[in-house]
Amino acid sequence: MPVDTKLNVFSGEDGLKDFYDPDKNIPVPLVELPARLNPFREDGVRIYAKLMSHLPAANVKSLPALNMVQRAQENGDINPDTHTIVEYSSGSTVISLGIIANILGIPNVKAFLSNKTSQAKLQLLRFFGLDLTLFGGPWQPVQCDPNGGIYAATLNGEEHGVYNPDQYTNNENYKAHMRWTGPQIHAQLPQISVFAASMGTGGTMTGTSLYLKSVRPSVTGLGVLSAPGARVPGPRNYNLLVPVEFPWRDSMDAMEEVDAPSSYEKSLELCRNGLLVGPSSGLTLAGVLNFLKKRKDANTLDALRNESGEIPCVFICADTPSQYISEYFTTLGPEFFRPITNEELIATDLYPYNIDWELQPEKAHQTLFPTNGKPIAGTFVLDIRDEAAFKASHVPGSHNLDIGADKLPNPYKDPPTLIRLFDILEARFAKTDPTYGLLLRAERVIILSPDGNVAKLACSILRNRNLDAYHLVDGVQGLKVNGLWGSRPWAHL
Repeated sequence: MPVDTKLNVFSGEDGLKDFYDPDKNIPVPLVELPARLNPFREDGVRIYAKLMSHLPAANVKSLPALNMVQRAQENGDINPDTHTIVEYSSGSTVISLGIIANILGIPNVKAFLSNKTSQAKLQLLRFFGLDLTLFGGPWQPVQCDPNGGIYAATLNGEEHGVYNPDQYTNNENYKAHMRWTGPQIHAQLPQISVFAASMGTGGTMTGTSLYLKSVRPSVTGLGVLSAPGARVPGPRNYNLLVPVEFPWRDSMDAMEEVDAPSSYEKSLELCRNGLLVGPSSGLTLAGVLNFLKKRKDANTLDALRNESGEIPCVFICADTPSQYISEYFTTLGPEFFRPITNEELIATDLYPYNIDWELQPEKAHQTLFPTNGKPIAGTFVLDIRDEAAFKASHVPGSHNLDIGADKLPNPYKDPPTLIRLFDILEARFAKTDPTYGLLLRAERVIILSPDGNVAKLACSILRNRNLDAYHLVDGVQGLKVNGLWGSRPWAHL
C-alpha cells in the first residue's frame, strides 16, 4: 500500500504528495490543557489545543497553501507554463508555498515582504530557497495600497507563467479550513462549545468556525486579534482586518484583542509545559482566557455549556516557536528566563579545540627527540611558565613566554582567569608582536605549561592562526610523573 495511515507510512514516487495531503493523514492532535494551565477547570471549562503545528510543514498555513494550489491546478491558473509563485508573506504561508511548489515541480517561489522583517526570519525564508523582495512602509500593508507588497504581488501575478495565490482575497484560503480543519475538530470533539483562532487573513477563523456552526449551530466563534500597535507574527489588528472580504464577521460571535507580551508569555508557558507552539498560539489562548473571565464575571458562563454541562473550548495552535526565539527575549523581560552562569564567557575563547592536537608525554618525547636527542628542525617549542621556573629547567632550544600563569587558578574553572589569559595570548600571538609573532612562521609549535591547561588554550589560538600546533597533556607535571623531566634529553638543568 502506498499509504498506511495506521503506521503513518507514505511510500512510492508520490509519497511526499501523500504526506502533505490531509485526506491521507490522521487528524492532527487535539490536546486538553491540564488544570494548571486552565484556571476555569473547576467551572466545567475544558480547553483543548488544536496542534496545527503538527502538520508536515509545521504550520496551519500549509492547508490554505495546498488548497489554493490544488484549486489553481484544477482551474488552469497553474499549468505547465507556470514557473513562479509569488505571494506577500513573511512567514508560514510562503514557506508552505515554497515546499509545495518544490513537491509539484514549480521551480521558483517569490516572497514579497516588509523590510522590517527580522534578520532571523529573512534567513529562514532563504533557507527554504525563497526569492525575497523587500518593501518599505507599514509592516502589515493593506491590500489596496499601491506602494505595498500585496499590491505588487498581485501585479506580478498577472505576468505569464506567474501565479499569485493572494491569500487575502482568495476564497480557497478559508475554504481549506471548511474542507479539513473544521471536520477534524467536529469529529474529535462533537460537543464543542467555543472555537477560537487568531486572525491574520481571517482564513482559519472563517473557514473552521463556519463549518462548525453549520454542523453545530450552538458553537461560539471567538476571533482573537492583536491589540493596536502590538507586533505578534501572524495576527492583525482590527483596522487591518476590516478590508478583508472573507465572511469573517459571520464566523465570529465575540472578539478579543491581546497585546504582544501576553501572547509571548502564554506561548512560553505552553512550550515549557510540553506544547511547542508559537506566539500566535499564546495570543489565542490569552484571548480565550480573557473571554471566559468576562463571561464568568458577567454570570453568563452557563450559556456556553453543552449537553453534558461542560464548556469544551478549542483554540488553534498555528505554528512552532522556533522561528521567533529572539523575539521572546526582546518582548518579555529578563525575569522570564534563568540567568546564564559564567555569561562573561560568551565573548571569549571561541576557537575550536581538538583532541588530535593533544600530545601524551611519551608521544611528545618521540616527536621532539626522535633519534638523536635533538628537536626536529622547524619545531618551535613554547614554554608558557614563569621565567624562574623556565630558568631552573627547560627543554633544550625552547622559548619562554612568561605571562604570570603559574600562580593563576585553572582557567577552565575560573572564568576571569580564562578571559585574562585569552586576551594576553591573543595579543602575544599577533603578527605585530616583536617576539612571538615569529611563531607564525614556524612549521610546527609544541606548547608546554605547568599543568597543560594554559598550553591547551594557547594551542587553540595558534590553530586559529593556521599553525600546526600541539600541546602537552598535563604539561610539565605530566612529564615529571612519567619520569621524563629532569633527565636528558628532556631538560637542561
